[in-house]
Amino acid sequence: MVFGVKEIVRAAAQSLGIADGVEQYLAGVQTEIGQRDTELLVECFNRVENELALDYLPLIKEEELVCPSGVVYYADLFHAAVRILYVRDKKGADLKYKLFPDRLETQEGELKIGYTYSPTKKSIDGVSDYTSGVSERLFIYGVAAEYALSVGELEAASVWDKKYKDILAGFYKISKGKRMDSRRWV
Repeated sequence: MVFGVKEIVRAAAQSLGIADGVEQYLAGVQTEIGQRDTELLVECFNRVENELALDYLPLIKEEELVCPSGVVYYADLFHAAVRILYVRDKKGADLKYKLFPDRLETQEGELKIGYTYSPTKKSIDGVSDYTSGVSERLFIYGVAAEYALSVGELEAASVWDKKYKDILAGFYKISKGKRMDSRRWV
């Protein structure tokens, strides 16, 4: 399921009790509070999506490319690679490779490179990089927690963060070896 930033922002605003200002802003009525809240909620969405991708539920991409030199620069990949998972030839056989700060080196030819990546920053009209396996409610609670923390509502932030972490622990079965750190405000 694909969901948009605007839908998450609206739902989080409703949960936080700030929906009137956000709805007015989205309808084109320029109010300082509505604009501030909407922009902050979008920023919070980006923080949550990035946190999920880097710490809990990696976004994975596989790219096929022709590499005549055996050198693949990370800047040439579609997304900003965080971790290289594998390099394979066109038949699917694993290839040896070496990682460098700006590139990877392997044998030349047709390659399949699998990697995790960091999502790009979204605007209000953006769409999440998560297409399945993540619930909207997870995002709503995470955005609400980030928003409450950003405006200094520490008790509310703690409540929303607990809901967010409960969904992560429940739906995504974080193994015993992994630990979800509490946010710093708790």
